Amino acid sequence: MSVESYILRLQKEKNPGVGGTLILGMLSALETLYRRGVISRRQKEMAGAETASIPVISVGNMTAGGTGKTPCIIRLTGMLKQSGHRPAVLTRGYRGKLEKNGGIVSDWSQVLLPAEEAGDEPYMMAVKMPHVPVLVGKDRNASAEKAIAMGADVLLLDDGFQYWRLNRDLDIVLIDCTNPFGAGHLLPRGLLREPLDCMKRADVFVLTKSDQVTEKEKQEIIRKIREIHPKAPVVESHHTPTGIIEYHAWKRKEEVSAEEGRGRKAFLLCGIGNPDSFNRTAEELGITVTGTMYFPDHHHYTVDDIRAAERRARETGAEILLTTEKDIVKIKEASEIPLYALKIEMKFTGDGEQCMNELISRVFGV
Repeated sequence: MSVESYILRLQKEKNPGVGGTLILGMLSALETLYRRGVISRRQKEMAGAETASIPVISVGNMTAGGTGKTPCIIRLTGMLKQSGHRPAVLTRGYRGKLEKNGGIVSDWSQVLLPAEEAGDEPYMMAVKMPHVPVLVGKDRNASAEKAIAMGADVLLLDDGFQYWRLNRDLDIVLIDCTNPFGAGHLLPRGLLREPLDCMKRADVFVLTKSDQVTEKEKQEIIRKIREIHPKAPVVESHHTPTGIIEYHAWKRKEEVSAEEGRGRKAFLLCGIGNPDSFNRTAEELGITVTGTMYFPDHHHYTVDDIRAAERRARETGAEILLTTEKDIVKIKEASEIPLYALKIEMKFTGDGEQCMNELISRVFGV
């Protein structure tokens, strides 16, 4: 078990024991320092924030780890294109080679960079969103200038809630229903990236994976949001599996069928922020999960990793190895056991689609 996984588990323990209590005490001291630092940096950066010449829509969250930002970005991009706009996506490119200096992952016609340079999520977005520029770099202001010069008329700021150097016209905050408020503590004691009262900056909240919790749990999340921000709309969404696709077929960008995975026995392999959600989504498609191998978020796979997963898959009687699209972009060779990726898409439920369209329209003064 990684240190990260151990701490995450410890945060959820009701009786962590003597050793666990000591560790949590040390993490609480570090949490105090983190709080001071993040508040100071936010105040400084917001005071000098720049305004782009075109609208900026931020998609972010309050917690570290996966809340579904990438599927949301992809869904919003589709909505913007359907309305006749020319969106570009600005993302950090975490752990990609161009994270520091920046680069253009894709333009209006083609993918320009490999996953190693772009980072896993930017590359995946570029592949899944043809004809939409994706730009990487810690300096999103510089990326904004490049995107505007390329002809974009709206910017989607990926993981933007804690990027304070660029003003935005719409702040969308995602709340993962399966782990909504990061154990109620800031990093590293919990998973919160800012104090919860910072949610007041949001214009709309999107509950992700709202179908993976009970109605009572969902209403408690909404109640907590309303305590902090009584007026902002709350929209629900599901991460819906659309099927699984074999490694080589994914590389060729072929279509998938939901029936392809139904009834298959799969060993799960991933390095994402919320692996338990991946497990639930696979089972929702009718897949029988025989075992799992979880790595830290943004893990870079080696041949040894794949061979270890193959051994575990055989021991559990799996027919296939199943990973995420975010992970498969970093796997350079197919395994001896058939390797598949689970494809998902975000869907707004109820009147969520209408609400989001109305908010986007206001950004453009419609």
